[in-house]
Amino acid sequence: MNSLLKLSILFAALLAAACRPDEDSDLKVTSVTHTPVKRQAIGNCWLYAHATWLESLLKHTTGQDINVSETYWTYWDFYEKLLAGEPIPEKELNAGGSWLRSKSIIQKYGWVEEGQFIAAESNLVMSQAQDCAEAYLLQQGKPGGTLHNVSGRTPELVRSELNKAFSCYGLFQFNVDEAFANRHRAEDTILRDVKTGAQATLAYWLNRWQEISSPSYTVWGPYEGKKLGTAAEFASFKLIEQKIKRALNDHQPVVISFFVSFNAPNPDGYFNLNTLAKAGTLGDNGGHMLVLHDYTVKDIPEEEGFTSLGEGDMAPEVKAVAMKGNLDYLVGKNSWGYDRTDRPWLKNGYSRITWDYLRSRYYDEEAGRFQPFLRSVVLPPGY
Repeated sequence: MNSLLKLSILFAALLAAACRPDEDSDLKVTSVTHTPVKRQAIGNCWLYAHATWLESLLKHTTGQDINVSETYWTYWDFYEKLLAGEPIPEKELNAGGSWLRSKSIIQKYGWVEEGQFIAAESNLVMSQAQDCAEAYLLQQGKPGGTLHNVSGRTPELVRSELNKAFSCYGLFQFNVDEAFANRHRAEDTILRDVKTGAQATLAYWLNRWQEISSPSYTVWGPYEGKKLGTAAEFASFKLIEQKIKRALNDHQPVVISFFVSFNAPNPDGYFNLNTLAKAGTLGDNGGHMLVLHDYTVKDIPEEEGFTSLGEGDMAPEVKAVAMKGNLDYLVGKNSWGYDRTDRPWLKNGYSRITWDYLRSRYYDEEAGRFQPFLRSVVLPPGY
């Protein structure tokens, strides 16, 4: 696997430009309104991404930083999974999900502010309750545990065990029934469109924002698994690139899902192919979801007067020029916290991922083929 990975990524890295735009330049691109960065405690980045998306739209609508509770959604995610008979593994609880799953949870259970669910966690960067809940459920999933027997999992039992789990051994007080009764329903939450100013309900926007898959997922046949994409795939990636840039130009909180290799970021925090190629192995890795904040471009036609555009907002006429260049890297608000000694490259909670990295492939040993780093993009209507 390592040799295949190294050969494919080294070849792709030779094709990719290694330069970075001058970050001190006054020529900027765009930026999206965001709330403070949080840090996930378990593998539920998809819920943090959906909360970030909602918080961005709420801030644009109200002008306020509203702390949407991922813990409330995590409670109901675990509730549905346990009732569905999902087995509890030995080491790590399945906290994974997708944009469609989080959309379903919001439609069913609404949303609450963190202080409406567990008041003691309203100002915390990372949830202790979620970490405790995972540890408790893993213990109860073992033979002899209250949740080991799938057939015995009634709604009442599951709710009782979840209440114990999220209380963190009595440290936190909460009432999920009260939170649910006072929830903000999707059909009652009014949000203002970032571009047009038109107002509609969260339920409306949830159904209007669309997730599109990476071209590599949609065009592969059953016998394909090539290192490099076809001409049609590169054209499709170019189309996605333009859609992302247009949406970010309008300050829309675009969501992306991608495959993370923690051997890919360089000391400055850029996920890129050159650094990954030097490592020669994927290292710690997995799927991840975040919400975009900004982008930079390179290779702008010479007649435009400059070759690259950096981070920050800019005038409409310069945004039009950015559409003529090639996407260099994306800046995303992450759910990994900040000031971490184990990830010194993580700058102020935001990550920078090169487009060359996202549109390339890694070798998936389990699937026996090359998979795209970019999984999907969630875009607002009209893009």
